Amino acid sequence: MNREKFFNEVSRELRINILQMFYQSKTGHLAPALSCIDIFVVLYFGGIVNKDNIFNENRDRVILSKGHACAALYAVLAKIGYFPQKELLTFYKKNTRLGGHPNVVLPGIETATGSLGHGICFATGVAKAAKIDKKDYKTYAIIGDGEMQEGSVWEAAMFAANHHLDNLIVILDRNGLQASTEVNKIANIEPVREKWNAFGWNVEEVNGHNFEELQVVLERAKRGKQKPTFIIANTIKGKGLSFVENNPEWHSRAPKGEEWEQVCTELGITMRELESI
Repeated sequence: MNREKFFNEVSRELRINILQMFYQSKTGHLAPALSCIDIFVVLYFGGIVNKDNIFNENRDRVILSKGHACAALYAVLAKIGYFPQKELLTFYKKNTRLGGHPNVVLPGIETATGSLGHGICFATGVAKAAKIDKKDYKTYAIIGDGEMQEGSVWEAAMFAANHHLDNLIVILDRNGLQASTEVNKIANIEPVREKWNAFGWNVEEVNGHNFEELQVVLERAKRGKQKPTFIIANTIKGKGLSFVENNPEWHSRAPKGEEWEQVCTELGITMRELESI
């Protein structure tokens, strides 16, 4: 099987897992999870993150700073063996380890996130600690474009460049939307590339749903020297469901009623497949 076909199959499987979670929970942040899932596919299944070290002190660290998109990360962590896949069906339920934002009670979660701007700061500290301890693992942080309106993001950007944290890779899930509307209608973050360049970062830009582009740029980021890397991944919020894509109303809701039939039609699955993993 060629790599592109493999990535597409994994992406489809994980999207189905995400929808199975929402079928059970009836709530959560669906569109943000569908926006960034392809980034996670390449990180974990493209040989970027060393999966052989997932329980090891020398593991690569992956931190979802936009914690509300956690369903995507949960689906990936279950697939690679951090916890049983059937546990995905407990998403958002009472006493679950899979809450609406990541929590360290779940294996594979490096830190609790949800308060926007905090995850990237934690990731910067982790990368600095690796330098101090002379460890060679990489730290990856996935942030949102609405999140870039937080001042702490820019404090982390300044610190990381000043300390030459070339072991830190930040990926921007740039889908152009935040909780209720377009990002540029609240506080325009552009010009993104020029700002991060000015802060002293190596900046790359890719189609966040193009597996080959993501693979190439992430491999290059791993080899980076002297500077941290910032990857602008242009994405579609709600990617994979036509009635969810680019619609701000889907930031924090799940399908209901007849919408589930449309989900099944577009994903090529049955209602029965939504009920179990």
